[in-house]
Amino acid sequence: MEGFYHTLEQTGRDSEERTCKITVKISMTLGFIENVRFFVWGIVNREIAIPFVGKNGEYACFKAEVILPIYNLYRYGFKFYAEYQEKTTELYKLAVGFPDISWSDGAVMCQIHPDRFAKAGKEALIPMGTRSIHRDWNEEPLVGPDTNGNWCSDFYGGNLKGIEEHLPYLKRLGVDIIYLMPLSMSSTNHHYDSGDMYQMDPYLGTWEDLKSLCNAAHEKGMHVIVDVVYNHVGRDSKYFNALGTYDSVGASQGEGSPYFPWFETYRDGNGEIQFRHWWGVTDLVVCDKNNKEWQEYVYGKGGHIDRLFACGIDGLRIDVADELPDFFLEEINKAVVRNKPDGLILGEVWVNGLKNPFGKTYLSSGKSLHTQMDYFFCSALMDYIKYGDVDPLRIASDQILYDFPDEVVHKLMNFSSTHDMARAINNFSSAPGFKRNGDWSWSLEDESAEWQRSQVLTREQYKYGKEVEKLYLFILAFWPGILSIFYGDEVGIQGAGNVANRKSYPWGRRDKDLLKYVKYIIRIRKKNQFLRNAGTKVLSITPELFVFERKSDTDQVLVVANRSEYEQDITHYAATKEVIAAYRYKADFCVLRAHGAVALV
Repeated sequence: MEGFYHTLEQTGRDSEERTCKITVKISMTLGFIENVRFFVWGIVNREIAIPFVGKNGEYACFKAEVILPIYNLYRYGFKFYAEYQEKTTELYKLAVGFPDISWSDGAVMCQIHPDRFAKAGKEALIPMGTRSIHRDWNEEPLVGPDTNGNWCSDFYGGNLKGIEEHLPYLKRLGVDIIYLMPLSMSSTNHHYDSGDMYQMDPYLGTWEDLKSLCNAAHEKGMHVIVDVVYNHVGRDSKYFNALGTYDSVGASQGEGSPYFPWFETYRDGNGEIQFRHWWGVTDLVVCDKNNKEWQEYVYGKGGHIDRLFACGIDGLRIDVADELPDFFLEEINKAVVRNKPDGLILGEVWVNGLKNPFGKTYLSSGKSLHTQMDYFFCSALMDYIKYGDVDPLRIASDQILYDFPDEVVHKLMNFSSTHDMARAINNFSSAPGFKRNGDWSWSLEDESAEWQRSQVLTREQYKYGKEVEKLYLFILAFWPGILSIFYGDEVGIQGAGNVANRKSYPWGRRDKDLLKYVKYIIRIRKKNQFLRNAGTKVLSITPELFVFERKSDTDQVLVVANRSEYEQDITHYAATKEVIAAYRYKADFCVLRAHGAVALV
């Protein structure tokens, strides 16, 4: 509304951090004005009068304070009488009590599988348990069970020191945040089946190695977050000990175990006690989040979270966060805050965390997660690029930009791919095997290990996949949120599914053209710092073009992306504008080639 200006300042919390004081300031140049009111909708609904406090030149100024409970999803606006008519402003978004974690806004992230990224030292790995060890770093990973039926039991020996040695590479790439997959002792190379949470996996290094990595990253201006798994542990763990690997009496040995109460159980039709397993996976035994000892073990003083932060980490990625109770996530939040007030809490959530089917408040309460992995937007964008599906992208972008607090939007994890899906270059390659109308863009027709092992892109498929991947990454480079690169997507690692996507990093065999391009778009993104928290508006989504703008008080950029197989004339967008980044764009003719994109100011 022209002539109307306002600011909101969050000026303090109460001692229990349950509410925040909001100072509302308004200045207007709309002639005679009276009965100015501030209204807010959310966990509580309020309407208060804003008293006149004086004039500043031609402006009439109003100011008031209001106390609101901490919550991420308020809508607010203003009503007033001007020129004998009641006027109402547009609705704005307000997150009350959201911590200042600005270091993560619009950051560039690299998700790293520690066993597969880099190895420091030449010492041979000592055989352990069911593990097999690759003799050559460049060998193909084991996709499927080994001869004894064990999954994900092959190790390359990548370690924390290897990551530290390659920090210069990550810095040159433009990485701000290093996201490490789990580090605790376990029987698998991915470590999502914790064996002993308080013991660093010896193949990866030591707690001191993690501390050294964090210190070295901080010296280069980077942050480190670590994946944690608190919903379940491995059956081959000190807590359950189904295989007898540990000296402890595990829950599988019976109710006499001190760990027995740590697990969710039920009685079957015969009255026998059974343990719950995560999605029926027998290797993963579900923990009882209501058990006080488990709670203390995770987030109590001196617990697992404290141990990680003592090494200098800057945040957590919470595995299957949407399956943890609200109270459990809120206690995790408290543990993070007592260690690092601006520590980031990123949740694995596959749906819209504000319209989730579980009735949970983990993203709206303001007391647990700070943001989530943006699976539902990334999948919609991938399907739009691959198939021209307009409606899912429109719905996903509308939900994000309208529903989500801006503080969350700027931290959403928008990824090239992740450890749970096909590699980007496979997904975009046009190779057969992906479902046209699957649950996700990367859903496979055949998820068997045999099929995944057989998938190697032809030269033509690889070239096409790279061309389309570049378009996708161009869009993400200008879209709000964290731009996350799954290690190796920037150099062409292939993998048609999970776990074929978890190859060793191809040092010395990288696609240098793709790497150069990724560095280019990240450099443009970082050069335009206003993109970290600029507003976003989608202007058009058609079967051919996706057009959106990013705008701050002082800067703006218009992005036009052509997902079609044909050239598109964009003269009406580009004729009077300057190019700041381009991919497959004929500037002299204002024409985007197939899968081309341009950013204009």
